[in-house]
Amino acid sequence: MAENLPKIMLVEPEPDIVEILVSSISKRLDTQITCVADAESCLDVDLVDPHPIVISEIDLPDMHGVTLAEKLTTLSRRAMILLTDDPMPQDSIEAMRLGVRDLLIKPFPVTDLLDSLDRAVHSCQVHEAHTAKYRRMRKLVRQVLRERRELNERIELVCRDLVGAHRRLMNRVLESEKTRT
Repeated sequence: MAENLPKIMLVEPEPDIVEILVSSISKRLDTQITCVADAESCLDVDLVDPHPIVISEIDLPDMHGVTLAEKLTTLSRRAMILLTDDPMPQDSIEAMRLGVRDLLIKPFPVTDLLDSLDRAVHSCQVHEAHTAKYRRMRKLVRQVLRERRELNERIELVCRDLVGAHRRLMNRVLESEKTRT
């Protein structure tokens, strides 16, 4: 798959749900989807190949989904979408505190997830564009500073040459004054 496709990590232990979600996402978005069944696999995959968008079930076999979201967001900025059957108020509050994009309650219309993914992909593209622009600007600033340093060095050399030429001229003038008198 092409490198510029948005990458989505789907963390869902139920194979039937994975199949439905992958099918729906693939029909709507041209994207690269990585599917894992538990949080540890998600963290392992993410260390090697970070994904800017993660969709995760809250009730995972080895870790709570909000805990996974916290670990992933400490690694890097990303869009998180959590899925749950029965949300607890503290889960919703903690998810909002972590900046989770959406918390969808099962059963939900797949279009809700797809709309959320559209917004997440757009947000990631905007972030990538800003990051690329920032890198280009940093490169230009470094280039301008380097050229400014080089110009200052040249100006200093010219100034030294002028001072040296002025001294030699003054010495000649003084010598000619001495010879006249």
